Amino acid sequence: MLEEQYSKTKRLSLIESVLFNNAFILTQGFLLTGLALQFGVTESVLAVLGMLPVMAQVFQLGVPFLLRKKGSRKSAMIFSATISRPVLLLLPVMIFLGWKNQYVLVGILAIFAVFNGFTGNFWISLMRDIIPNEHSGRYHGLRNLLVSLFSMTMLFLYSLTLDTFNESLGFLIISIIGASFSLITYFILKRFEDPPRRQYQSKKLFGVVLNDWNFKRFLTFSFVWNFAIAMANPFFSYYQLVNLELSYSYLSVLSIIAGGVSILFYLIWGRLSDEIGHQSVAEFGIFSAAFTSIMWVFVNQFTAETLLPIDAILTGVNWSAINLALFTIMLNIVDPALTETYFALLAFVNGMGALAGALTGGFAATYLKEISFELFGIPFFGIQMLFIATGVLRMFSWLLLKRVKTRKVLSVSRFTFNTISVLGRRGIARPYGNSVIISRLKNLLVDKPKQKKIKKESNSD
Repeated sequence: MLEEQYSKTKRLSLIESVLFNNAFILTQGFLLTGLALQFGVTESVLAVLGMLPVMAQVFQLGVPFLLRKKGSRKSAMIFSATISRPVLLLLPVMIFLGWKNQYVLVGILAIFAVFNGFTGNFWISLMRDIIPNEHSGRYHGLRNLLVSLFSMTMLFLYSLTLDTFNESLGFLIISIIGASFSLITYFILKRFEDPPRRQYQSKKLFGVVLNDWNFKRFLTFSFVWNFAIAMANPFFSYYQLVNLELSYSYLSVLSIIAGGVSILFYLIWGRLSDEIGHQSVAEFGIFSAAFTSIMWVFVNQFTAETLLPIDAILTGVNWSAINLALFTIMLNIVDPALTETYFALLAFVNGMGALAGALTGGFAATYLKEISFELFGIPFFGIQMLFIATGVLRMFSWLLLKRVKTRKVLSVSRFTFNTISVLGRRGIARPYGNSVIISRLKNLLVDKPKQKKIKKESNSD
């Protein structure tokens, strides 16, 4: 009976994730940049808006106290969702009434970010107890795949709406749609199962967690990583809209390309990470993302047609690895009985890193936006200096992540090299021997999950 309830919650979680992300994408990327420009935001405010979901995590230190107050994870999650999910309804109201003040926009999105962070923390804790560790990679890989698939569809529809109508009416329409999705997810969360768990009564929860030296190394990495992301992330879309003057539809096409690649690689990373280690996949994604950001130095009016699709493909590969593996690394590091406290401290550090990065990036962008020059006939803009800086910091964070100790059987590059090497040698010595290797890879990526499921069903019989 309990297993059946857990299965229901896992299915509901997939639906809730997809629907909520259809609302969440309005607060990210080029859609947020366009919305912010509608409200007349400055560069420094744009930097803060772009990283609000991460910066708001500084309030996550209150999660254990909210849990004690409400008595259960589900009650605390619903309390937070009661505030976070309906608040997006204010966006279409503000646009319709013409109250386009940048500080009002910041207020709405800040409330959304803070309480949605609480909701997400309790969601993680619930799913941590419902999904076994050995299946976490595949489950969250499937979840991220579905989210990416529907995000591609909604991004295209949102962008088509913006290009079809004038921007003010377009943003009114898509904000109504997004707010409706957000409200629906509130009612889905109310149907989640709350599995029993051991409750810690100690008031020194943070002290217990901070004695975990491996977790402290992960916190150091996470601070630098979020600083690097927050410093430049909002200005990739700004650069595309303002400096390159690209349309919303074209940007949606690039997002669809990235999403399509993500769909494929969420499947690959989800299954591969369970075999070679989640940290191996995360290290590969971060290392690659560092070089991808530096590539933006060469993106201009003449090269955008070639480099931006390449960037979209690399983004799908790199960020699918990062989004999946960093999350599952944390699930493997934490003590299950202290999940909320671990994630609260991580969220606080992430928020501080993002806040420092956003303030640094916003301050720098205020001056860099005025700079433009040509070198050997190639145009450069001051904003691109932020892309170099974030690339260097991403590489530094990669070095910090390598200090964290989790299960790491084989690096992605070594796994790829070994596979190609074995296939090459067998191809020369035994022309028909590759079928064995191909069969092994097929078993790893496709058949193995099915076999485990069949075995589980037979045991239950």
